[in-house]
This record gives sequence, C-alpha cells and structure tokens, in this order.
Amino acid sequence: MVMQGLLTLSGKALPASRPPIKQDPAEFMLGKVKEHVKVPEKLEAAAAKSLHLGYGITSGVIYGALRNRAGSTFLDGALLGLGVWASGYLGWLPATHLMPPVTEQSPQQVIVPIVNHALFGIAVVAAYDSLMRV
Repeated sequence: MVMQGLLTLSGKALPASRPPIKQDPAEFMLGKVKEHVKVPEKLEAAAAKSLHLGYGITSGVIYGALRNRAGSTFLDGALLGLGVWASGYLGWLPATHLMPPVTEQSPQQVIVPIVNHALFGIAVVAAYDSLMRV
C-alpha cells in the first residue's frame, strides 16, 4: 500500500517520472495464471490487488528472515528498497518485456522510482522494528 501510494503521488506530481511499464505487472502475472487455470471473473480484480500486496509483503518477510541484528531503520530500509527496485527494474520487468531496460529510460523515470522504493523499504523496516518491540 505504501508503494502504490508513493507511485500515485509521484506520478501526479511528476508525470514524466512514471516508469514506462507496458502492462500492470499483477495483470501480467494473472494473465499467465489464466493460461493454465480458470479464474472466475469476479475474483480477477481482487487477485491482481493481492499480487501487488503479496509482492510487498514478500520483501518484508525476506527482510525479517535475514535480519540478525539491530540496525539502522533508514540504512536497512533504503537498502531493502533498493534491492526490491533492482530485482524488478533491473531484473524481471525487463526480462518479461514489461518495461524497457533502465538504460532506455529518462533519468526521472529511474531516479524517482529508486527514491520511492527506498522510502518503501524504510517504511517496511520501521514496521518490522515496531512489531519486534511488541
């Protein structure tokens, strides 16, 4: 939810910073599932939203599983966010042709998502730290 909010906000404030995504990644993944499994039409929108949520949650779960010490919320969060950005923007999004490589994007289309992902990572680590104090 944090990431979606950041992307929406930056997209409105800086329209030229929107990443050149050809298709919503969740809809792409859902389309791949539908090639093999019948998905009721009533569930498609919820399934797509769940995929977005699941992607974000997965990064938090991986962080929690790998974290073995107290660290800096800001540094750990920024690194987590950069890792999530790199896995998508340098990895699977260009590999699936959902997005051109970052070398073919404008500086704004690269920098703004990096900042958004760093902020997302900081939010994830802050939430994790809060949960661990309970």
